[in-house]
Amino acid sequence: MDWSKAAELIRNSTKILIVTHVSPDGDAIGSLLGLGIALKEMGKTVTMAVDGGVPLALRFLPGAGEILASVKPGLQVDLFIAVDCGDAERTGKVGAQGFAFNVPTINLDHHRTNTNFADANLVDENTVAAAEGVLDLLDRLGVAPSAAVAECLLCGVVTDTLCFRTSNVTSATLGKAQRLMAAGADLSGIVQRTVSHLSTAALKLWKQVMPTVCLEDHVVWATITLAMRQDSGYIDGADGGLVSLLIQADEAYVSCVLREKEDNTVELSIRAVPGFDVSDYSLSLGGGGHTLAAGATVKGSLAEVEALVIPALKAIAKAGKPLYS
Repeated sequence: MDWSKAAELIRNSTKILIVTHVSPDGDAIGSLLGLGIALKEMGKTVTMAVDGGVPLALRFLPGAGEILASVKPGLQVDLFIAVDCGDAERTGKVGAQGFAFNVPTINLDHHRTNTNFADANLVDENTVAAAEGVLDLLDRLGVAPSAAVAECLLCGVVTDTLCFRTSNVTSATLGKAQRLMAAGADLSGIVQRTVSHLSTAALKLWKQVMPTVCLEDHVVWATITLAMRQDSGYIDGADGGLVSLLIQADEAYVSCVLREKEDNTVELSIRAVPGFDVSDYSLSLGGGGHTLAAGATVKGSLAEVEALVIPALKAIAKAGKPLYS
């Protein structure tokens, strides 16, 4: 990984644009804010942006109000950084604007399927979250995280590990979490606001979605229509964590939630239990992710994409064996 090159680019820059992926989750926003605040504390002029702005559930984080929903005309930038993005397209409209500046780029991520699209690539699939990679970068810059930075980074780690419950959590992960807590991060508060929180709109959405749930050949899936989202008033995020709930079914090896979008595409969220790999299939669809958590956006109607994807997921479930039974 290009740690030295990335550190040099940051030290030599003064005006930095940082973006994260479309439909941002806790790690995306936590990484964006953690790095952005830290670079501001170093004296840099920092602009942070993500398509559509910060989801309501993550606006408790320090500095969340500074994140832009789009890049304003006339912005001057001498360094562009993307965090938690597996490929350039995942950076969305703000990312396209970032690349258009034609300045040096840094790609900080932890997805195994990352395409290494920047001048300096900091892609460590052994880290549980991009937020962990941000802490590693700050260590190499000799920057100790402030309380605000620690709060944001711990949010990224907590949300991407479902509160330290995923199979990639190690003793090193827990050690870094302890460091962030010692720096001022509130673990209990983060947990209560994220993994232990469900909005009323998400609950109303789930009420409509649950009748669509199917479980066949160790694959469990559900579909979300545009009408369901509109009727429930749920606009914050993807599925409210439903895909992670479905994978807890005792006969499920793979779970999938298919979400209808307005442009005749379907957004997929896919999960698996240890012993299976859904990242390669997601990559083949133009998406990507981790071994046990991945996603993609596929052209077509809900019925068309469901007919394409579910047989493939059943084949993945048939080919593997659960690590824990």
